[in-house]
Amino acid sequence: MFTAAKLVGALLFAGVGYLAAFLVMDTFPEGQIATYFPVSIAAIGLWQGWYVMGSRAGNGYYAAFGNGFRTSIQIAFFGLVLYALREMFLRSANLRYDGPGEAVIAALELFLEYFWQMQTVPVLTALAVGGIVAGWLTESAARAWR
Repeated sequence: MFTAAKLVGALLFAGVGYLAAFLVMDTFPEGQIATYFPVSIAAIGLWQGWYVMGSRAGNGYYAAFGNGFRTSIQIAFFGLVLYALREMFLRSANLRYDGPGEAVIAALELFLEYFWQMQTVPVLTALAVGGIVAGWLTESAARAWR
């Protein structure tokens, strides 16, 4: 069902995802192409803001802080999974793996590599503070438009 809290949560967390992705791009190695990286992470933020934060709005401000933080963590997790699998499929198209088991292990290694690559203060601050503020604003929207 369409609610104002879902719309506000989706838009705010799309912004949080875009900002975090933009900050992560500073940690990319020289020459790595990231054409649609911020937009795709913003799309994940839109999805998570609608389904996770928007559906849990209206339970109070303390719950909103936790749900906002949780939504930001889920944006980061699904972004890491998406780009680790993307890189694995690109490498497998070039026949870099001998079998499917090696490709799965490589995807897990890529996930961990990207996870450690994003561990910088600006990215973690944008996710944590942005998630908490977006959660608070989503809860405010849920209270304002019942």
